[in-house]
Amino acid sequence: MKKIVIFSLFLSGIVSYAQSGRNVYPFLNIPVSARQAALGGDAITIRDYDVSFAIANPSLLNKDSDKQLSVNGAAYLADSKYGTIAFAKDFENGHMATINARYMSYGDIPRTDDSGFENGNFTASDVAVGAGYAYQFEEDWTIGGGINFITSKIDTYTSSAIGGTLGVTYHNKKSKEVISVVARNFGYQFKSFNGTRENLPFRVDLGYTKILKAIPLAITITAHDLQQFDISSDYNVNGQEVNVGRKIADHFSIGAELFPEKGFNIRLGYNVKRGNELAVADQRNFSGLSGGFGIKIAKFRIDYAHVRYHNSSNVNQIGISLDLSRNRY
Repeated sequence: MKKIVIFSLFLSGIVSYAQSGRNVYPFLNIPVSARQAALGGDAITIRDYDVSFAIANPSLLNKDSDKQLSVNGAAYLADSKYGTIAFAKDFENGHMATINARYMSYGDIPRTDDSGFENGNFTASDVAVGAGYAYQFEEDWTIGGGINFITSKIDTYTSSAIGGTLGVTYHNKKSKEVISVVARNFGYQFKSFNGTRENLPFRVDLGYTKILKAIPLAITITAHDLQQFDISSDYNVNGQEVNVGRKIADHFSIGAELFPEKGFNIRLGYNVKRGNELAVADQRNFSGLSGGFGIKIAKFRIDYAHVRYHNSSNVNQIGISLDLSRNRY
């Protein structure tokens, strides 16, 4: 009963913090790794060696993520570049910590005057450097938090902020189930671009993962952006007003990983909101789908993801993890 009360109070508390209005630093909600991208882009309940997931949910830190180094990179949309790096350390007695960083470069952007004439180029980029801590206070329960220093540059304009993440994870080893709730990107922008302070892209996510007993398959379901009911566009691809059913469905993403506890994995995912909003009328363009694989070679793991956005816009992401522990091979 105590566990249920803790979980409920945590969820109700973070939902009450929900923000509205214009958001800045949207790169904070891009998938933190190729593996997360392949599983639909929102998974927060993958609790194993993969330290990159601790960027999105610090309460996923565990003994298997000790001394794991993960580096991920992607050629993102519109010629932008995106990357993450994370490392974790287990300090025994349930105490764990991680350090991480995220970087987004938007490349060269044409500078134009009021009449639309080009006058050279400028650059833009976002950076977040952070640390996280987790405490496993019972065999099945872990609570974690993270803090990030965020800075952004657009031409000669800069802004900076402090952001935080809080998560609670329940992990049942016997049934191989993981449940997590996470509040991400709450904080304060202490330097704005033009004097008008903007909100961070706050979100509340609830996730569930189960490794099936009958077949070596892990199913992941994530309900994201629960701080706000209506996250859908006003109209669907056919120009009709979006109904309540669609607004509920847009909160979900799903993923499946075949052979989750082996050295070779196959992954598939579907992001409902992306699939609905990037669909093309009278065409099958598979928007919202994602897929990938993972391979373990000695102390290295290589992950790859292909994410389908549109017929003309797809993302390929790759990640490399290295086990720096001397006690594992």
